[in-house]
Amino acid sequence: MKRDYYQTTLFDDLFIDEQPQKKGNVASLSDTIISKLKHYSHEHYIKDVETYGLEHTWANICEYVLTYGENNSFLTVNNFGEMYEVGLAIQDKQQKKEHGQYYTPDDVALIMSEWFDSLEGQNLCDVGCGTGKLILTYLDYIGKERAYQLLSEGNVYLYDIDRVALNVCVTSILLKYGKELKDNIHDIAGDFLSSRINLPQNCKVISNPPYAAIQQIGLNWSNTRVLNDSRELYSIFMEKIIKESLSSVIITPYSFISGSKFYSLRTIMNQYNGDIFSFDNIPGNIFNGRKHGIFNTNTSNSVRAAITIVRKNNSDGFRLTPLIRFKSTERKALLQCKTLESFLSPKRQKISSATPMYYKCFKELQPLYDCLTEKAGKHILAELVSKSGKFVLSMPNTCRYYTSAISGKMNRSGQITLHFDDEKKFNYVYCLINSSFAYWHWRLFDGGITYPIGLLLSMPIFYHSLSEEDHVFFNEIVKEMSSRASEFIIRKNNVGIQENIKYPRQYRDRINQRLLTILNLKVDNSTLDLIHSNMALKVSV
Repeated sequence: MKRDYYQTTLFDDLFIDEQPQKKGNVASLSDTIISKLKHYSHEHYIKDVETYGLEHTWANICEYVLTYGENNSFLTVNNFGEMYEVGLAIQDKQQKKEHGQYYTPDDVALIMSEWFDSLEGQNLCDVGCGTGKLILTYLDYIGKERAYQLLSEGNVYLYDIDRVALNVCVTSILLKYGKELKDNIHDIAGDFLSSRINLPQNCKVISNPPYAAIQQIGLNWSNTRVLNDSRELYSIFMEKIIKESLSSVIITPYSFISGSKFYSLRTIMNQYNGDIFSFDNIPGNIFNGRKHGIFNTNTSNSVRAAITIVRKNNSDGFRLTPLIRFKSTERKALLQCKTLESFLSPKRQKISSATPMYYKCFKELQPLYDCLTEKAGKHILAELVSKSGKFVLSMPNTCRYYTSAISGKMNRSGQITLHFDDEKKFNYVYCLINSSFAYWHWRLFDGGITYPIGLLLSMPIFYHSLSEEDHVFFNEIVKEMSSRASEFIIRKNNVGIQENIKYPRQYRDRINQRLLTILNLKVDNSTLDLIHSNMALKVSV
């Protein structure tokens, strides 16, 4: 396998005794190990990791399969990824957490492979390859003949700091495509963020980089603004990949889309173009679906993910999808390239100091977004709020499918409380929060767990455009809703008393229609159901 001065030799550090015996540069296994591996099982594997450690165990496995081939239904390339994850969890759960490792599900790897195949670049790089899920899926996708040609011509580059996982990745490729390719694969074991490691010329990248906060800056890392602003591993991986490749497809958390600490990364992205697909983790999760077969691994986590396609051929900006929320029953139909591309808004976005965040908009609602922002101008909700006005409005700061507010304070620990000096302003904001508009603002620019008060106060408003008739309407509906609020209070007692309120949908629809009329838009009110739906392929409210 090809290496430079910074790379370590993966097959040179094999063990002795119960470990492999070295004969020159080739390791041979003892009869005891061969006999065990011939009938290897899940139980054997767990015992070996607990007794000898992950590196020793995989040195044996890799040497065995390269010599004798895959073994029954357990010791196969298809199982290696999950075997390694199970072993890593046994050996050091904290290490897995600190490294921010999330293994790519089969269906996600396949759609990334399809997009990857369409990108420009002669050399193929898997950055943070781990045990090889992405590169192996891609090589399968393009077919054995084409894959063999790419490998034999030295066009495949693999990068990972975990030398054992990289060993597993290379072994899997050699098993599938031929041991004679050993010296044609570029396997780079080391810290990808080091300035001593660089991507080759004319390359494209597929990557699932680590997701974790930076605990310590590497000695050879480039001191970039993205590093200092974000302090997140995935964002500086993105920065280096984007700068050094012709094109890339990367799966990461979605927080870079609008998080303030990722602004410098977004400014770099202004120099390129591409597409960003973002996914909620409620009710379905993009990293779900990994529990199957003989392994009993966790099937869910809290990551809201984005798949980003970057191209270097121009600087038109990025198209984005809304934050896609889907049910597990929709997963197979949703995770198709053409289906996901149908969610992209046609409008390309570039950020600036005036518009520092990407927004995630349904293409059907793009005209409404454009009209709303034009009508509002620079006016935001913060203008209507006072520090200690007598009119008090409160809303839960957690929202899944809607936002709601009541007059006065709620009996709950997490809430946003707003004060107003003027009753008309109070009525307007009361209606905004109980409409689809405040919830939509959160989905456009956040959509996580809580609604930050700063984001709420930045919401564009068109209060200055209201007529006296509009004020009368808002006053009457607020009185009606307030008089009936006690009927719609929801109380949960699992962690103390936590009040919420869910008004009948008729109120939201009436307020939405009035706001659309003020904006002079002939938008079907039901189109706003897209914002609240928990399904991607059809509206469910």
